[in-house]
Amino acid sequence: MLKKKCDLCGSNTARFYTNAIDRFSGEEFTFIQCSQCGLIYPDPKPDLTDISVYYPTEYEAYYELDLEESPLEKYSLQQSLLRQLNLAEKYTSKKGEMLDIGCAKGNFLLFAKEHGWDVSGIEINHQAAKIAQSKYKLKVHSGTLESSNLPDKKFDLITLWDVLEHLPNPKSSLNEIHRLLKTGGLVVFSIPNLESFDRSIFKSNWIGWDPPRHFNLFTKETIKNLLDMSGFMLIDSKCITGGKGTFLLSLDILLRNKNYLKFIQFFYPIIGLILLPYRLISYKLRKGPIITYIAQKYES
Repeated sequence: MLKKKCDLCGSNTARFYTNAIDRFSGEEFTFIQCSQCGLIYPDPKPDLTDISVYYPTEYEAYYELDLEESPLEKYSLQQSLLRQLNLAEKYTSKKGEMLDIGCAKGNFLLFAKEHGWDVSGIEINHQAAKIAQSKYKLKVHSGTLESSNLPDKKFDLITLWDVLEHLPNPKSSLNEIHRLLKTGGLVVFSIPNLESFDRSIFKSNWIGWDPPRHFNLFTKETIKNLLDMSGFMLIDSKCITGGKGTFLLSLDILLRNKNYLKFIQFFYPIIGLILLPYRLISYKLRKGPIITYIAQKYES
């Protein structure tokens, strides 16, 4: 048993879970699982003062719509944004004020704004935030959620797309999100799906580990407990995005430093097309590599 305090339940007992390689630096990291609540996290945890060096410019979240390599990829990204917005709007009665945490260069914010939402964002990467502010004229706070100093009960909807796993203290972050939401407001967030087919296929090469950028990985039970502790009622969970891109990223990790990697990459568009039935089936069964949760704020 390893001694490390869990950010979710406070337990200091945990067991070894897996090792995974950082796909950018090549460093190996160890993940452990809390024996009490099941939360999975790296040991040792990354130093927050140094974590920015692990977010290079080629990190996927910093792609821009107009910099996509092909019209097909641009269309694919637009469709992903549409599925995300449609899912959020399915559970909202009206379009109001939206906050996107970890908004990167503002792709989703811009898309939501064009569809009638009053949008704001938070982005810790100053360069990405600056692009969202200057290029897309979006209201984006450059910093952390905690440093944004936003007023109570301001937002109807708060989204975190592939962000919650990057936050060092998820319970504290959900408490802050609860404060910012209006009563009955929604939080919609996507995270790596530990029950995905991709994880079973790629094992330690699965992109969902993505150390050291992922501070925490959640089982279904830990998500339910986290939401309950933070004053949220879980409404639904679905797999709607990520099947193609995450599979190919996992494949990249698996083939790391192999001579035939570039050859495989040349056929990525064809591979993506072949994977379509696999993606649709995994989404239907909630076995996609990314799972999205929808929860509603309640007052105790």
